[in-house]
Amino acid sequence: MKFLLILQGDGDPCLPRGDFEAAAYDAGELVGGEILAHPQSAIRFPERAGLAPIDGYYLVDVENRERALELARLLPDSWTAGRSVEVRAVMQSTAADY
Repeated sequence: MKFLLILQGDGDPCLPRGDFEAAAYDAGELVGGEILAHPQSAIRFPERAGLAPIDGYYLVDVENRERALELARLLPDSWTAGRSVEVRAVMQSTAADY
């Protein structure tokens, strides 16, 4: 099952995530991830205020939801004040054969 671990909140998004990355990579579960540009450079349609900025994400392919939550707890965003990790299942791939 694929899960997106969405990094969001205030403060510096460049936290040390080596423990998470090593655990997910060594287990063959890390598909990818990126830290995003500063939220002020984003354009939102429609424009809405009050949403927590998304700073980055990891895509993991794990056996079950519990493993995705276990990996999310390794991210410093899950225990740093003002930051959070949203764990969301990927329902279907949007990449189509064109």
